[in-house]
Amino acid sequence: MNDQGTPGSAKGFSVFAVDASWPESRQVTGHGYNRVTGDIHVYLWFGSPYFDPEVEHVTVLSASSGNAEAGEALERAFEDYFHPDEESPTSPPASEPVTITTNGKPMTFDLWRNRNNRYWVARGCVESTEVVLSGSEIEPSELSLVRVSDLTSFSNPFAPLG
Repeated sequence: MNDQGTPGSAKGFSVFAVDASWPESRQVTGHGYNRVTGDIHVYLWFGSPYFDPEVEHVTVLSASSGNAEAGEALERAFEDYFHPDEESPTSPPASEPVTITTNGKPMTFDLWRNRNNRYWVARGCVESTEVVLSGSEIEPSELSLVRVSDLTSFSNPFAPLG
């Protein structure tokens, strides 16, 4: 971990978070750094501190480019958000573009929605960082993401980074 509270140092890797206007809990829920491959990832949770899926919430995964964790996070999000009571789909549904403000600039992400409820999943790439978002009860286009270099303001119910 470096002095700013972020793990590792993959080239070009950044951690992205929902901006400071988020009114609910902000938590680090997972992270990883592979010293051999240089892969790094950080999971952040924005919403109820008790992980209530029925309350407005967003998860944000930031992963170094090419990190398998991004694909795995997308698969888990499809399982959790698209068919929570059904068998997982064999292939992802068709996506649509959505614009999410990232570091003050509009960025296009791929968006998948569950038409039966307000669950959604989005994936994009910001420079060398792959970003996977999932959420409910908030429109993804209303989000504003920012690069963060200090995670000490986030609560961490599991363990410290590093």
